[in-house]
Amino acid sequence: MKKKIVLVLSLLSLVWTLYLTTSVAFNSLAVAPRVAGGELHSFSAALRFTYAVQALVVLFQLFFVVQLFQRSGVWSNTSYLLARIFLILSGLSAAVNLMSRNPLERWNAIPALTIAYAYFFLGALNFRPRRK
Repeated sequence: MKKKIVLVLSLLSLVWTLYLTTSVAFNSLAVAPRVAGGELHSFSAALRFTYAVQALVVLFQLFFVVQLFQRSGVWSNTSYLLARIFLILSGLSAAVNLMSRNPLERWNAIPALTIAYAYFFLGALNFRPRRK
């Protein structure tokens, strides 16, 4: 039951992150107060490209978290490495969001911490697959 709750919360967090990143990629100013420091009135092409790439990574994470849940943890050395990388990146994302001067952007730390916890909990990172 706890795994299902963690899965649902992480999927909601990833969907929220996907919404933010795709909104910036499509230059939607509705999310401007919640991203990039909250001080921009339009997004540059470089920032939009960066967020588009990040949206693709978040989309991959959606499928990867579901696989971690279905397979009850990591299943290969590659999946173990990816789970650790995404855990670290989510933790760093939470730290950066918490350091923001913008109070609306600080709230983005909650989904980032939820995603990090999902990789820790669903990934079962205390188990490392054997080398072949």
